[in-house]
Amino acid sequence: MASSSLATQRIPMLEFILLVGSMMSSVALCIDAVLPSLGYMAVDFAVSGSEIQLVITTVFVGFALGQLIYGPLSDRWGRLPSIYAGLLVLAIGSAIAMSAQSLETMLLGRFLQGVGASGPRIMVSALVRDCFSGRKMARVMSFVGTVFMMVPLLAPMLGQSILWLGPWQYIFVMYIGVAVILACWVNLRLHETLPPENRRSVHPIALWQAFLIVIRNRSAAGYTVASGILFGAFLGYLSSSQLVFQDIYLVGDAYPLYFAILVLPNVASSLLNAKLVMRWGMYRVVQTTNILVLIGATSLYFYAQTYAGVPPLTYYMVFLFFIFSGVGLQFGNLNTLAMEPLGKVAGMGASIVGTGSTLVSIPIGGLIGMSISQSVTPLALGLAICALISMLLMHWVRFGGRLPA
Repeated sequence: MASSSLATQRIPMLEFILLVGSMMSSVALCIDAVLPSLGYMAVDFAVSGSEIQLVITTVFVGFALGQLIYGPLSDRWGRLPSIYAGLLVLAIGSAIAMSAQSLETMLLGRFLQGVGASGPRIMVSALVRDCFSGRKMARVMSFVGTVFMMVPLLAPMLGQSILWLGPWQYIFVMYIGVAVILACWVNLRLHETLPPENRRSVHPIALWQAFLIVIRNRSAAGYTVASGILFGAFLGYLSSSQLVFQDIYLVGDAYPLYFAILVLPNVASSLLNAKLVMRWGMYRVVQTTNILVLIGATSLYFYAQTYAGVPPLTYYMVFLFFIFSGVGLQFGNLNTLAMEPLGKVAGMGASIVGTGSTLVSIPIGGLIGMSISQSVTPLALGLAICALISMLLMHWVRFGGRLPA
């Protein structure tokens, strides 16, 4: 394809995957590297463990709103300017958070970090959609997703290592450095993937028309909501993981290790997904994993009840390892299913899909996370319910309520 040659003119496919995977990981890095420092921040800002969880969820709010900006602008001016603008805002937000003396200032910086990180993150979907389509697009996104999954694996360890060297403010210095490095890498190695003849006006009427194209497409809208529901359950785990491991299971500084162990099934699933989607298709893969997640989460819920909501740590890890093996096969495929019919409005489409799924996930994740205090049963119940709803919603999108032949 012509657009594909634009993307790879100066960059081999492997480096292209590493670069866009790194951009995709900007939001995950902003979230996961901070997790080990939440306890220190709570002490410095004199707030409770529940309040400090806002440091995580605020990033997602900025991320959701930021996507509405970068997608339309990228359809008019190209993908690269949106990437540069996002990295600049990310660096500014990191500087504000680094100098914060109160929770309110920290949340402002974190909001800007989310807005900034959404630029390079949302451009990944548009870049790949510019260059590929169908199952090949899904395969490339699977490899990109594997790079993305390495960040949650390593970021908490990186954050903990930085805390051993100095205060939590050093983590935000690292964020500024990452933004600068990514900007230089993009400038040196990546070509614009959106040809001038395919660019759209940013006139409000044109944006509204593109928005209607997205929300009126049952596949795009349905898979976006399904993705948000599933990610909401995962967000509940993410925002409460520090509390669960350090306050309930008392693992101390070993928390990043336990967190990393539960990232491993996601990484393995992403690698496996590249082959599965080529053979079985995205819909079948996601629906099968919905069933696996439902079975695993329901089993964890009833097993935890026999231990007053706190099963032995080893068994808790085994259950979540099984569950997250399924979750790792879902997010990339659902995003691809939602984006597939939106080739003519890929930038705006990526924004609506990303914003919509994130806005759906925030209240779900918040409800699950805030429900966890001395028991892990709210997480298990939330995962089971979200998997069931996603499965039913996907069936409606595909068959319109009819039974499959």
